[in-house]
Amino acid sequence: MELADKQDFIKLIILSLTLALWFYWLWMRKSLYLFALRFPGLFGWPIFGILLRIKSQHNLIQEFGKIFKDCKAYTVCTWMGTYPIIITADPPFIKDVLSAKELLNKAQPLYQPLYDAFKGGLIASPADQWHKNRRMINPSFHQKVLTSFLPVFNKAKDGAILKFRNFTRNEHVYISEELQRITLSITFETTMGNEMKKGDQVSEELVKSYVISMEKLPIECFLAYVKLDRLYAWFTKASKEFLYKFLKGLLYRKLSQTPSTENIRLDVNISSNNSVNSDLHENKAFNEKKPNIFIDHAINLYREGKISHQDLIGETNTIVSAAFETTANGLLSALLMLAMHPAVQERLFEEIENMFPDKDFFVDCENINNLPYLDMVVNETLRLMPSIPMIGRQVIQDTTLSNGLVIPKGIEILVSIFDLHRRTDIWGVNADKFNPENFLRENLQEKHSHAYIPFSKGVRDCIGWKYALMTIKVLLAGFIRNFSFETNVKLENLKFTNNVSLKYTNEPAFTIKDRCK
Repeated sequence: MELADKQDFIKLIILSLTLALWFYWLWMRKSLYLFALRFPGLFGWPIFGILLRIKSQHNLIQEFGKIFKDCKAYTVCTWMGTYPIIITADPPFIKDVLSAKELLNKAQPLYQPLYDAFKGGLIASPADQWHKNRRMINPSFHQKVLTSFLPVFNKAKDGAILKFRNFTRNEHVYISEELQRITLSITFETTMGNEMKKGDQVSEELVKSYVISMEKLPIECFLAYVKLDRLYAWFTKASKEFLYKFLKGLLYRKLSQTPSTENIRLDVNISSNNSVNSDLHENKAFNEKKPNIFIDHAINLYREGKISHQDLIGETNTIVSAAFETTANGLLSALLMLAMHPAVQERLFEEIENMFPDKDFFVDCENINNLPYLDMVVNETLRLMPSIPMIGRQVIQDTTLSNGLVIPKGIEILVSIFDLHRRTDIWGVNADKFNPENFLRENLQEKHSHAYIPFSKGVRDCIGWKYALMTIKVLLAGFIRNFSFETNVKLENLKFTNNVSLKYTNEPAFTIKDRCK
């Protein structure tokens, strides 16, 4: 046999083996393909699926909406890379997914870069690890603990008002960066027991590092479908390492303290605000000693051998990242909606002014529970701009839903909260408009229990959702009582990007004015 014939023969063998392996791979996945054919959807390109259609996080949300529209359905099947994906914005389907004990694992490989970036943590950890850690961390978010944070929230509110007075000197201002500083400062004080000071180099670097990491993570998440995530992760390596070293050093200092010193529970120092101080003394609830913050509780669990050192770092990183990012975005969106809708803003101002005639005030739990229009405004904001626009679950075993549908192992399910909250058949023909009256009790009676899920739902919901709402409401009450907000941006012109949490492609500018009374 001549050399050329041998080479052709070898090529034929290689091709035959490749085809055989490919057909074997397809055969082993036949249940996934047969299942996918039961739904309307898009196959996309070989190897890439619909990833080439998405292109970047800047049009991810818009593309999901187009897929629902093109397929004329709210539960569709498509492919990302070689992974079959169910994308849904259907309340009954979502309820089954978020309620099933077999579907507690987060979608893979989508969440793996999050797990790697945070070094673990509740957001992306496997179900068994999540279940163990969530049960032990839950006490840190008990209502009594959250109530003890009100002095911190109010102190931040007063400081933010002073800062925003400087903004009234300019016609157009951008406030997202300042809101991030405010919420990160609150997060560190309430979870880590450390105050951040404006102008401090470490504090500024922290904000910058968190923002860069969160902006780039979605790209890593989607590149994970074609195994390119670790290559892209190199671009955010410096920011992630800074955060990791900072938190590791902070934890080391906390662990170096003697248990007897560490467990002393101190009242927050609020002596700089005499009116707040007097309000506190009038309220017996705030004279109680402050319960252990998250870091105290987590360190105690570590010392008792209930969580590992890696868990300690991962949970700390996750709690801090999620708390400040989602709160800052929710607050920015609420202020933007109020600036776009002056009549709503004035009605909210009247409610807040009736509750707090004096501009210098302390917000307690009773106040928060007796501001119904504030509650409606925040809920409507999170309907249109949910802090987390998409969540995902992994099917690790064949799972039967309430309608009898069997979802085979290997399927990934993405819940588009953004599209769910804008369905016209649920929220009316003006679902894309801002209307706080959507959350009047009579308007909610006919809604499905899973038609509104800004913080997910079920046993694996967001552990800090009450914390986030309390922070947003305290700060928003302070801002609206002291300032009026205006903007030239129109709701219909907003473009969104998915940076883990929902962000605006172009940051909106505000005009902020002092209120005379």
